[in-house]
Amino acid sequence: MSEIVYFYSHEGIAVPAVTTEQMIEIDRIAMEETGPNLWQMMENAGRNLALFTIECLGVNWRKAKIAILAGTGGNGGGGICAARHLANRNMKMFRYSSPIRKD
Repeated sequence: MSEIVYFYSHEGIAVPAVTTEQMIEIDRIAMEETGPNLWQMMENAGRNLALFTIECLGVNWRKAKIAILAGTGGNGGGGICAARHLANRNMKMFRYSSPIRKD
């Protein structure tokens, strides 16, 4: 078994990395056992990403130019929500969404 990789929050909280399969299971449990649906989860992720972006940019965040690249999966949906939250704050940003693949 491979060694667990951890990421650390600003507060020093260790957060383990997870595989794609583990994340799918985490999402399933979150939706089925705690209540938020997929749309709510994407909206929450996007709002928090937008606020985190503003926090990281600091006091001059309104002068920043942001590029948001969004794919077609759930993370892409969170990116599109983040773009909307930033646009609602009149932030200069560009959003590019990849086309849906029809394989």
